[in-house]
Amino acid sequence: MGRKGSNIVAIGFHHLPPPEVAQLSKDDKYCTFMGLARTKGPFCVAAENITCPLARFHLGIDKPDLNALARTLVDWSDAADQATGLKFLRSAPRMEGSFRHVVYCGGPTDGLKADIVVRICSPAEAQAIVRRYSAKTGDRVNSPLSGIGAACGECTAYVLTAGAPVVSVGCAGSRRGIGLQEDELLIAAPSGSKMCDLLLRGV
Repeated sequence: MGRKGSNIVAIGFHHLPPPEVAQLSKDDKYCTFMGLARTKGPFCVAAENITCPLARFHLGIDKPDLNALARTLVDWSDAADQATGLKFLRSAPRMEGSFRHVVYCGGPTDGLKADIVVRICSPAEAQAIVRRYSAKTGDRVNSPLSGIGAACGECTAYVLTAGAPVVSVGCAGSRRGIGLQEDELLIAAPSGSKMCDLLLRGV
């Protein structure tokens, strides 16, 4: 357990809500639901209840107006101007799918379908995990860091579209929403991958 609950969050994307999982009827950010999963049992959220426009873009929930979203990035101080915001969005990972529900689970999934596993850890623990991964596979962990859209873009959309693990320093929203301490960061990987096994076992 981490200082704010479980240091593992598993997330699955579903067409229909699993009947054995409690349905949470509230609107909030994708990363805030991740933080809630650290202290609450498994729960399911409808995609329509995810409010953050950047998360909705990365997750492919709806087709966004890129110009409007770029202006939002400017308003958030995540882009110097609209042109820069558009450049960021056009190079960003984006899921393509028709899921309608997201299941969040803090800790082992206990048989629930998970697509990604995210571990909250210290830099020292992250270094040890990445080292073990590289020593085991010969692969590097190439991480598209931006400090923007970390939980939804880097740890979810990139992991699922690239089929590869990632290390993320978080972003302003996810560090607050997930409840990261100053000395914590994120590692995410596709469920069932070699990195996923290391994330679940830790160091």
